Amino acid sequence: MEHPDREVQSAIIRLNDALCMWERATSRESVLIIREQGGFEHRSVSGKPGVPPDVPDDDLFNIVRG
Repeated sequence: MEHPDREVQSAIIRLNDALCMWERATSRESVLIIREQGGFEHRSVSGKPGVPPDVPDDDLFNIVRG
């Protein structure tokens, strides 16, 4: 799902790109979850969007809790 504001959507993409590069360099992992009133939701793992909706947030958090 894309954010209705182009600037916000662009910032999300840039943040995911930066997280990918950071994680490649450091071997760290991250989870990014953005939720907004009105139904917008973005979830990415290690800078990669497209987390299936049937995966619970707790499962994603367990990735970084290690």
